[in-house]
Amino acid sequence: MKIGFYNIQGGTGKTTIATNIAYYISDVVKTVFVDCDIYGGNSALFFNMESTPETINAYLNGRCTMGEIIHEYENLSVIVSDPTPGAFDTDADAEKLVDLLNKLEEKYDVIILDLPPNITEGNILFSSEELSCKMIVVGEDSIPGIGGTLKTLELLDALDIQVIGTIVNKDRNIVEFDDVIDNVIAILPYDEEVEEQWIKGEPIVKKKSHFGKELSFFIEELLEAYIQKDLATLRAIEIAKEFKSHILEKEEEEKKDQSL
Repeated sequence: MKIGFYNIQGGTGKTTIATNIAYYISDVVKTVFVDCDIYGGNSALFFNMESTPETINAYLNGRCTMGEIIHEYENLSVIVSDPTPGAFDTDADAEKLVDLLNKLEEKYDVIILDLPPNITEGNILFSSEELSCKMIVVGEDSIPGIGGTLKTLELLDALDIQVIGTIVNKDRNIVEFDDVIDNVIAILPYDEEVEEQWIKGEPIVKKKSHFGKELSFFIEELLEAYIQKDLATLRAIEIAKEFKSHILEKEEEEKKDQSL
């Protein structure tokens, strides 16, 4: 299953939340984090992989294979984007990127996607290929932030992309967002310690900060109410398909034996 984190506005904290969620759930299910922001992604800083040449950009430009760009961070598999200005030389092939994600789905239980904050050509949301991704919108507690979140939700609805819900990040009691945004699934506080994780390269869910605690509580709820339930359903469907295929094969063999 694929879960994307998105907002048309940048700076809402999508990468912080997506990386921490991916890291946390990797202890429970086989998970890969993919930085899909090929021009402006900064997940390489979070995972201390700034100098890693095997990035999603290198894959899109044909310099690396899928296996070469998958790195390991403890239990989590990671595909980072190029954090240098060289990223602008990347061929924004949305179809090739979606094809990569579909191949990863054969190997991993959960794919966490950090999506670029734009609606420009090359964004995988507008690929002609089927993305089959459910979204979590990450909004910011500010008047422009809530406005951007509402536009994001409207866009995803127009694209017929399922939204799990909205996380309101950096909450400082600025906006009464409950009155304007439906299905708020988490409210995460503004926390200065979030910046430290980018300096130390250590997920904030490891720390007992206010933000880290609240995010951990949300992830546990997400695992119990959504991820594990959906994975169980998917596995049941796969078993049913395998059983049906086995029955059909057996019937075909019986028909051949009868014809002889």
